[in-house]
Amino acid sequence: MKQIALLFTLFISTYLFSQSALKGVITDANNAPIAGASISIQELQSGVMTNFDGAYTLQNIPPGTYTVTFRMLGYQPQNKTITFTDKAVTTYNTVLIEDYSSLDEVVVSASRNSEYLSEIPASITVVNEVQLQEFSKATSNINEILEFTVPGLAVSTGTYSNWGQTLRGRSLLVMVDGIPQSTPIRNGQLGIKSINPNDISRVEVIKGATSIFGNGGNGGFINYITKKPTSNKKIEGSTNLWGTSNLASTEDALGWGVYQSLKGKLNKFNYYISGSLEQTGNKYDAKGNVLLPTYGLDNSNIYSSLGKLSYNISDNQKISLNANLYKSVHDTPFIPVYADVEVFNEQGDYNIVPAYGIKGSVPGEKATGATLINGQLQYNLNNIFSGTTDFETDIYYQNTENIFFYSDKFENGGQSVINAEKWGIRPNFNTSINQFEDIDMSFTYGLDVLKDKTNQGLLDGRLWVPNVNLISWAPYLQSTVKLNKEWVLKAGLRYDDMNMEIADYQTLPYSAKGDGNYNTSVAVKGGDLEFNNVAYNLGLRYIAHQEFIPYVSFSQGFSIADLGAVLKSAVAENVNDIQLEPAVTENYEFGFISNFNSLRIEAVGYYSTSNLGTGVTFNDDLNAFLPSVQPQKIFGGEVAIDYTTWNKKIALGTSYSYVEGMKESLDNKSELTYLGGDVISAPKLTAYVNWNATEKLSTSIRMTHLGDRKRFDPFLDNNQNWAYRHTEFPVNGYTLVNLSASYKLQSNMTASLAVNNLFNEYYLPARAQWAAPLKSFSGTGEGANLKLSLLYNF
Repeated sequence: MKQIALLFTLFISTYLFSQSALKGVITDANNAPIAGASISIQELQSGVMTNFDGAYTLQNIPPGTYTVTFRMLGYQPQNKTITFTDKAVTTYNTVLIEDYSSLDEVVVSASRNSEYLSEIPASITVVNEVQLQEFSKATSNINEILEFTVPGLAVSTGTYSNWGQTLRGRSLLVMVDGIPQSTPIRNGQLGIKSINPNDISRVEVIKGATSIFGNGGNGGFINYITKKPTSNKKIEGSTNLWGTSNLASTEDALGWGVYQSLKGKLNKFNYYISGSLEQTGNKYDAKGNVLLPTYGLDNSNIYSSLGKLSYNISDNQKISLNANLYKSVHDTPFIPVYADVEVFNEQGDYNIVPAYGIKGSVPGEKATGATLINGQLQYNLNNIFSGTTDFETDIYYQNTENIFFYSDKFENGGQSVINAEKWGIRPNFNTSINQFEDIDMSFTYGLDVLKDKTNQGLLDGRLWVPNVNLISWAPYLQSTVKLNKEWVLKAGLRYDDMNMEIADYQTLPYSAKGDGNYNTSVAVKGGDLEFNNVAYNLGLRYIAHQEFIPYVSFSQGFSIADLGAVLKSAVAENVNDIQLEPAVTENYEFGFISNFNSLRIEAVGYYSTSNLGTGVTFNDDLNAFLPSVQPQKIFGGEVAIDYTTWNKKIALGTSYSYVEGMKESLDNKSELTYLGGDVISAPKLTAYVNWNATEKLSTSIRMTHLGDRKRFDPFLDNNQNWAYRHTEFPVNGYTLVNLSASYKLQSNMTASLAVNNLFNEYYLPARAQWAAPLKSFSGTGEGANLKLSLLYNF
């Protein structure tokens, strides 16, 4: 028996000793290492993953010829036939090419884990780095880039504020690398401009109510994923120079900008650092009039910086430190002349004389703008628990200061500022279970802890919205089950527990109409408020055939109504007497993606309900804005079609977005009226044609058309004059066309020229129309303007 055991041991030892091995490094087209790529041999049912340096070693390969597959989410898979001999170590290094096809973009925000877009039962738009580079040739305004690329997102306001730029008729949450930028406790509506587009690797827009990241995402969320510090060189970088000017009038209209980024690898350290400065000049409409300076984009200094440093502790451990600053200072030599709005008759015929700017200054007024600061310390630990689980946790800090324009609607006038400071910690696990032949399962689970302190006061020291200290914690679980590589089932839930401490305060006399009729100041005793909510989501997608990939889903969203708007307009003497209730949104949708070689079609229809409104309404009796308490029903649809010719010379496409919404009467649920323009956007149609004329010359022409939305009737005001209510004003459509062209001066240097509003269209942006009763926001859009830029990579 001993002899048999000895012979068996010798046989096994000889067999194992005769095994071969495969090792190497996997990089991308920029020679940056790709971590987490899989290397597998299907015939042997064996595989391994690359470490943070992109290196791998696949051992115990019997002699023979096998097909080795190299695969990574977001990259084109590669197959290589390799012959292995006894006791030999074969080295194979390879480069994976990024897959920019819109069908299988990689998405991390939908479940906080990397997934293919085509396998997620939800409506998602990904704006990748190639698209961002193309659009940045024409504008550095991220609002305008997303306006065109994201079906369902309302058109840009033409100003720094994104008030009214809703997503499917509801509020949205803005994040940078998952860090919340919005201030939902007191929503200043400035969050979309949070980072320089040159620092963004991709934008992920998750549409529809979602509880993935918690408070504020009733309509979905925008997550800016910044560029990574991945490189195999000690130093490389990118330089971007540009100049801008208005063409309708050129007086002091010149602007300029410079952007510089550097990245590299030093031993186990990887770094990325960037900085930019942009100065804008005067801006004019198509008739040469100075644009309304309120929330203006003229005469602004915009500063941005991003820094990332990562250290590979071991093959499966990494620690990263990230920070970024985005600051805009609007110091204009103009003061506003407000619009004149007149409604002539019961039929609603009207005339708007748009607001504009004239030379002047307000004594004591400080420059307006926003400052955003983010800091993040992140730790990654991969392949734990027998290789089934990856762990990630971060501690983040976010600070916001938004300074608004001078307003005479305060008693004795004033300039308000929102201050918000956030701290958070987010441990997150992802576990994959692949022990069954036809079933793959993964679970993402963790905890979000947030501390948020927000207030809004005037620069002279008066407090408008008191200090609100929020502490919240939220455990969550998201699961994905893939059946027979044909069906994907996703389900998840999140529990939010939010506790707020509100200080004693006194409301300020304020006249929203600006008519001198100030509301009465009230002394309000503070206190503690608590909200909690369980939200869940469920979706199913069929993925067997790329020609038709349908899905159906249900999801819930949870947010606190604009608490600051409630507190600043309080009439109760105790916060515990103020009726506050969280807004819960339920979203139902069905959609599909179809891919036929060079043709891609995506369509979705949705219906959502909420127990409360997600916008504000104007109360004539209180002369104040209050959160809507009327339940809402919103429905709509989106379709996008993209086509590329066989030789890749021409790409063209179009998208159409339609949304409509109704609110219920509190006295009669069957009595429905239309929602205002601050919530519901007019229909949006986009189209583009990209032409690569030669290897060096490429051109692009893009069109955005906003349709009409005329849902409201005028009423007789207290002076027996015909008028429209706030936000319930007709919107007339308009069409804008942008043209850009770029030329490769050499392999690493490109010059580009873009003309926006090519035909010098004279128009009022949508918000300038539906906000017309306020008269202070109804400025015209910018006339024809150009951007000339030079990009150099080294």
